[in-house]
This record gives sequence, C-alpha cells and structure tokens, in this order.
Amino acid sequence: MKVLAVGAHLDDIEIACGGTLAKAVEAGHDVKVLIMSKSGYTDKEGKIQRSDEIAVEEGMNALHVLGIQDIEILDFPTKDISFQSDVVNAIDVIMSFYNPDIIFTHHPFDTHQAHVGVSNATIAAARRKNTVFFYEPITPSGRSYVAFKSQLYVDIENTLEKKIASLREHKSEYNKFGEEDWIEGVRCRCGFRGYEIGKKFAEAFEVLRIEMSFGKNVIL
Repeated sequence: MKVLAVGAHLDDIEIACGGTLAKAVEAGHDVKVLIMSKSGYTDKEGKIQRSDEIAVEEGMNALHVLGIQDIEILDFPTKDISFQSDVVNAIDVIMSFYNPDIIFTHHPFDTHQAHVGVSNATIAAARRKNTVFFYEPITPSGRSYVAFKSQLYVDIENTLEKKIASLREHKSEYNKFGEEDWIEGVRCRCGFRGYEIGKKFAEAFEVLRIEMSFGKNVIL
C-alpha cells in the first residue's frame, strides 16, 4: 500500500503523524513525504532564525529516523503557502506519479496560514482519491477556533520512541520550543490519545473520507 503525507514544513509531519508513518514503514508499506517548503524562517524583525539549509538537514535526518527515504521538498515560501492553482498543481503532479492509497495532510482549520493553504490545496489535488485523513494540530502548530475531531486512531506504542527521536533531530526547533518540555508535550498528547482507545500511546486523525477495504493489505 502507498501512503503519502503532505506537510507545509519540515517537522509538521513528524510531530503529528510520525508514529503512524514509522508503523507503516515497519509493516512494509511504501511511504512518501511531500514537504512544500524548505522551511527556513525569520522572526518578526526579519532576522534569520533557521536557514533553509539547516531546516532541510534536520528534516531529512528526522524523517530518516522514522525509516522514510522517499522525501520530496519543494520551494514555496515558508510562511505564505496559499491555496492557489500552482500549489494545487504541484501536489497534483506528485499524486499522479505516486498514486497513493492513503493521504495525510494538515487539519484545514489550523490557525497557521501555510498549514491551511497546504490542507486546502491537498484536498483539491486529492479530489479523485478516496482515503484522506487530517492529522492533529500539535504545538507549535496553530490553535484552531474549530475543534479537531478525533475519528481515527493508530496505536503507536511500538513507534513512539522513533517519533520522539525524530523530533530531537530538529535541533533548531527543539531549542526554540522548550527542549524537553516540547517533547513531553507531544508525548503527553500521544498518551492522552492512547488512553482514549485503551492503549498506551496513539495518534488521532480526522477523516475527510475513507474507502473501506476487506483485503489483506490494510495498513491501520
């Protein structure tokens, strides 16, 4: 089975669905990650806080920890990835070549403008795809005014430590967002989602649509 995860930035996917993707890789499924920007950024005064080169290096290391080798990084502006035709087309082209069975992307009611743009562009590009999930916004992602609906859960007890190790590879983000306090926040969210389904750790997803399959190649 082919799985495609689409994110605005290097770290978005690891934070929200890294455990699930690592589990898919371990189960022998084909996993591809598409990142829409090189993810360097500046502060409010325009001072560079993370260069594109550092972001890409950290992001590649983090995804490799999860066992993901098929990584495509585009060059849209880090903060301004809009829901417009060139963004939709870029995702559409990659989907056409890769032909995923399952797609993960941002929640469309995130308060980060680039996350919203990528979510809506992915929805448009995936208009002919039958199984699309939104991953949960987790800090430093934006806090929405529309609640995330946890409808699908994946037990990640056996891959949580890979997820955590991948986050620590984002050294610039790790330092910026509180070091082990950030890690503990992500771990606690996974613990809470696990508790909801009687497991130790889990990741939750909102369903845009899903095609039911009774075959043997079932990922989740």
